[in-house]
This record gives sequence, structure tokens and C-alpha cells, in this order.
Amino acid sequence: MKKLIVMMALATSLVACTDERKKAADALDKEVMQIHDEVMPKMGKVLTYRKRINNKIDSCSNQACKDSLQPISYALSKADEDMMQWMRNFERPEGLDTAEAYLTVQKQEIEKVSALVEEGLKNAEAVLGEE
Repeated sequence: MKKLIVMMALATSLVACTDERKKAADALDKEVMQIHDEVMPKMGKVLTYRKRINNKIDSCSNQACKDSLQPISYALSKADEDMMQWMRNFERPEGLDTAEAYLTVQKQEIEKVSALVEEGLKNAEAVLGEE
């Protein structure tokens, strides 16, 4: 009888632990997707600004002008490529054993992409706002 009680208590604690880990992984997944969902709508603006910056580069009359705009074009291209790469590589983890670690890394990666997008847009707007 004691063994049955011990087995039931162990099973109950195991289920509770698994539930907590699942809740933590689900919360982290939600955070990752929220960041993605905030950044994704800005990608159209990234592409539009990159095209406008590239048009300005093409119309530059001197190398100094081109040199000042190239980093902005590059930053916008990198933001776009990093977002596309993150989306291609992201897969929801199947097991709880690796879910939290994987999602933590993915959150860091999508935060980096978000920062690149924000910085690129800010710099492009500073230049394009002068037109």
C-alpha cells in the first residue's frame, strides 16, 4: 500500500513539473512570436527604403555621397536577410527537454533582427526625410 501511495505521489509531482515546463515553454514561444509579429509588418518599409536609398546612391554625383549612403543600404539589406533567414530556420521544438533552451536562443536572435530593422529604418528616415 505504501508503495502505491509513493508511486502516486511521484506521478503527481512529475505531471506538475511537466506542466510547469510546458507553461514556461509556451510563454517563451509566445514572446518569440510576439517580437516576430511586431517586426514583420516593418519589412515592407525596409525594402521600400532600401530601394529609395539605392536610387539616391545611383544619383550621387560624388564618391562621398555614395560612401555616406552605402552603409544605410547595407544595414537595410542585412535586416531583410536576417529576418528571412530567421524565419527559414525557426522550427517549434517538439520536446520539452530542449524547448526552453531553443526558444531562449530564438528570442535572442529575433531581438537582434528587431534591433537591426529599427536601426536601419531610423537611419534611412533621417536621410530620406531630408528630401
